[in-house]
Amino acid sequence: MIMRCEHCRLDYKQSQMMVYKDKFFCCKGCQSVWEILHENKLDEFYEKLGNQTLKPVNFQNDMKNYDEFITKTKEDFSEIYLMIHGIECTACIWLNEKILTRQEGILELDMNHLSHKMRIVFDEKSISLVQILRLIESIGYKASAYDPTKTSKKADLLKRKFYSQLVVAVACVMNIMWIAVAKYAGLFTGMDKDIKDILNFAEFILCSPVLFYTGSHFYKSAFKSLKMRTLSMDVLVISGASLAYVYSLWAMFFRIGEVYFDSVAMIVCFVFIGKYLEMFSKKRALDTIDGLNDFLQNEVLVFNGEEFKLKEVQKVCIGDTILLKTGDKVLIDGICTSGEISMDTSSLNGENIPKLVQKNDAIFSACIVLDGSAQYKATKLYKDSKLSKIIQLLEFANSKKAKLESLVNNLLVYFSRTVLFLALLCFAFAWFYRGLDFENSLVNAISVLIIACPCALALATPVSNLVALGRALKKHILFKSASVIEDLSKCNCVVFDKTGILTKIQLELKEVFLDKQIDLDEFYNFIKLSKHPISQNIASYLKKKGAKDLNLNFEKLVNVQAKGLSAFLEGKSFLGGSCRFLQERDILVKDSENTHFVFAKEGKVLAFFEFNSILREGAKELIDYLKKEKKELMILSGDHQKAVEKVAKELQIQNFKASCLPEDKMKTIENLSKKYKVLFVGDGVNDALALKYATVSMTLREGSDLAIESSDILLLKNDLFSLKKAIKLSKNTFKVIKQNLAFSLVYNACTIPLAFFGMINPLFAAVSMSFSSIIVILNALRIKE
Repeated sequence: MIMRCEHCRLDYKQSQMMVYKDKFFCCKGCQSVWEILHENKLDEFYEKLGNQTLKPVNFQNDMKNYDEFITKTKEDFSEIYLMIHGIECTACIWLNEKILTRQEGILELDMNHLSHKMRIVFDEKSISLVQILRLIESIGYKASAYDPTKTSKKADLLKRKFYSQLVVAVACVMNIMWIAVAKYAGLFTGMDKDIKDILNFAEFILCSPVLFYTGSHFYKSAFKSLKMRTLSMDVLVISGASLAYVYSLWAMFFRIGEVYFDSVAMIVCFVFIGKYLEMFSKKRALDTIDGLNDFLQNEVLVFNGEEFKLKEVQKVCIGDTILLKTGDKVLIDGICTSGEISMDTSSLNGENIPKLVQKNDAIFSACIVLDGSAQYKATKLYKDSKLSKIIQLLEFANSKKAKLESLVNNLLVYFSRTVLFLALLCFAFAWFYRGLDFENSLVNAISVLIIACPCALALATPVSNLVALGRALKKHILFKSASVIEDLSKCNCVVFDKTGILTKIQLELKEVFLDKQIDLDEFYNFIKLSKHPISQNIASYLKKKGAKDLNLNFEKLVNVQAKGLSAFLEGKSFLGGSCRFLQERDILVKDSENTHFVFAKEGKVLAFFEFNSILREGAKELIDYLKKEKKELMILSGDHQKAVEKVAKELQIQNFKASCLPEDKMKTIENLSKKYKVLFVGDGVNDALALKYATVSMTLREGSDLAIESSDILLLKNDLFSLKKAIKLSKNTFKVIKQNLAFSLVYNACTIPLAFFGMINPLFAAVSMSFSSIIVILNALRIKE
């Protein structure tokens, strides 16, 4: 008696099975996994699995050590990237996410549903990496660690294999075409039957490698689909080609009817050309990303106390001295300590003008040394450099599918089943109702199988999104998810932070008051405790006045977002911020209408700065464009009422709110989201909450680390022209997706009936099906901002 394993769903003889709680299992591993799922109340997994099968569970006794792949986050938690092996379907992904997120000690988990790569942040005090790997293995899967900044060569190997298969197909088809010309000429001029048999056999010899070597890609894909109880486009194509091939063998050896070896070879060849172009377009779209990955794969020259020696970037520590020479790539952020170099910064920000770097200037990753030599001190670890973080974000850029893509994928399941049913119905209709012979009835059914093009429908959204991601990155715009492109195209309300977004970080100094009793060095070291743009402007001013960095040990530092900061030095209180901030602490100070900063020591005001905001280049053009697009506009700022009102008036924005705390921004965005699809553009720590609550959030590369992590889109070029390009790109992408879907639906609606009634032969069906896929891909390649 045949029984089915309760976990893997494979069939075995009852005598081979194990019985546990009236359930049958093929092995101890499957029983163990079932117990774990049952105890954790995850039996829903088997409902999601449906009719699909799994591999029997085989537990390993030894566990590899992946400790070198563990890195530390800013909060001092552990972070690792894993590749999960054994994923068969979405149910497997669901199970891995559920079992891990329930585990105490696992703080964050992101999984790419396409590549099966996973990022985990965990607390080693509660759970170890070995325990995580054991947990994944306990539910029937295996995990291996990897470095997200290393480029995989898999794509290049796949490209070479595709190329060799394509060459074989094209070479054989070209020769088959000459033979076919001779055969068809013989129909009109007369041809001896023996010669015709020889030509048929020659076609058979040339057709076989095309079907079984070039077509092996389709056989493998079809086998996987059938194993998972689904029907893909490849099942339809290879079914039609295989049926025609088998029939042609029978016709050739028994000398009955015509052979279709030429059609089989051309069907496989044309469809494979479509597949090759699809793969090639994806490769092109990812070239920029691969270029960034390659940028990181290097060593740097680090001073070891005696000389500069090559050292892996992952092992460089904060404070290490690194040597840069002409042609070197900067992989770690730092501060120049000696020397002078000219740097190309275009890799990230697109600026083509070389930047001169001297002593005490900041050096950022992803730049290239054009000329000169310099030494600099590392201020960040390799994993914390902005470029490294961007690469990690790119790992999961396409993990979240767009809503439209998910809908199409659900439709495709029913589409393939319908086409297979129509092919069987077509055969029966042609043979029994129309009275055609077996050969012509079979040819009609094969035409229906081949001409139906679910691949054009399936490619419509993902290829367009992939091309858009590549185009955006070349324009220095990073979409963290493909779904963001669709969401951005639908946003009808745009909300801006003021300082650093609509206005430059560098403010125009209008008025300065410095008391005679002020200690500039103390004030300079205090103001450096804040990373707010106003504080940075004041710090630059004081540095020019001769203030020195003394590394003073301030205590009890309190940074009140959108207001100011306080600290103590040797028991004396230091306060700095807005007039309102100081007034709340019983310090008398006169209100100011403009952007300002007041400094007080021991309750006495020692400095006052008043600023004018300078509009960012492109701000007016962006606002004019958004108004033409009929989008609602608003400014949310923590700045003073008059300062915000002045900028709003300059840009002719009617709605604005000033003196906003982070919670105020969040609540405003939350309320707007009830009525609109909101795009929020901010760059500060105080914008992080609002960025999370918006439909789509956007920040600049100069933004705070928290803002970068919280946003959906990162503008690497730090200008508002990029924001306009991002919006136009999203609108054009969504327009192309709709065009592709409409074309795919119309194509299938028109061609399937023609094939059903025998008006299209298999060869023409293959050509038209391939061209429908190619048209979708070429249309996607038209995407631009």
